[in-house]
Amino acid sequence: MSDIYVRPYGRGRRGSNKGLFIAVLIAFVVGGGIWWGLSYRAENGLEPDAVETTEAVQEAPEPVPEKKPTKPSAPQPNVNQAFARAQSLISSGKPAEGSRLLDDVISATTDAKLKNSALRMQGRANMDLFLSDVPTDQKKSYVIQPGDSLDRIAKKNHTTVGLLCRINGIDEADLIYPGARLLLPAAPFVVEVDKSDRTLDLMIGGKRLKRYSVGVGRYGKTPVGTFKTVVHQTHPDWSPPGGGIVKFGDPLNVLGTRWISILDETRPDLKGFGVHGTSDRESIGSDTSNGCIRMLNEEVEEVFLLIPRGTQVVISE
Repeated sequence: MSDIYVRPYGRGRRGSNKGLFIAVLIAFVVGGGIWWGLSYRAENGLEPDAVETTEAVQEAPEPVPEKKPTKPSAPQPNVNQAFARAQSLISSGKPAEGSRLLDDVISATTDAKLKNSALRMQGRANMDLFLSDVPTDQKKSYVIQPGDSLDRIAKKNHTTVGLLCRINGIDEADLIYPGARLLLPAAPFVVEVDKSDRTLDLMIGGKRLKRYSVGVGRYGKTPVGTFKTVVHQTHPDWSPPGGGIVKFGDPLNVLGTRWISILDETRPDLKGFGVHGTSDRESIGSDTSNGCIRMLNEEVEEVFLLIPRGTQVVISE
């Protein structure tokens, strides 16, 4: 029995009391910590279940506002249908209505090819109507006065004899009589050239009558500014920069069938510039001249018919 260890009486109980004391102490400390934490949170406006860490607390993302339903955008006009409708109106003898519809197509479309087609169609329709004897907003009526001649009427109303004859269906040799009426342009023409687009717009009363594609000067040689036309010449001879004269009809003559010189009176040093024709279709729409504005022969002849000497020419970049 000597190898059997017998715990003395009372030692186990003392050990149990000590363990109980330690457990109570731990519970007191933990409970006190919890109470202090809750009190600290309450005093500092923290939620009871918030967790504090030694790291910076990231702010919650701002709530995404609920998207309000948007109104459906108004449907865009069908420019292709409008173009076809305008074409139909012009073909049926209603060029004015067709031209107005083409204005909508030109302003609305983002298709460059369609826009160019609309501009060409509109230009042809406008020109055919303007050169006819049909009254329009772009033409006015003039009563012939005693002593009038076609030349005098043209100069007095800033137009050309050729245009008077064309829109009134008469010849320069025809007699005119006081009291009779003639159709005249309602406003002076203005020529607007855009170098970057290589276009020439023939304007009347603030509206485009027709747009033409043109050639401009190489290396930006075409001057910008406001000019007036000076010399209007048919079948012009050409004086090249190196001197001499190249007669009209010579293959080396670059002026085509018409020459219209331009001048800025505030810059008299700008000489030798103008608008002229060409038979070289490849030179249109690019930078090919020595500074002049090139047009196809048939198109410069059309402009030549309409604009008199002194017509304003505005050239922009």
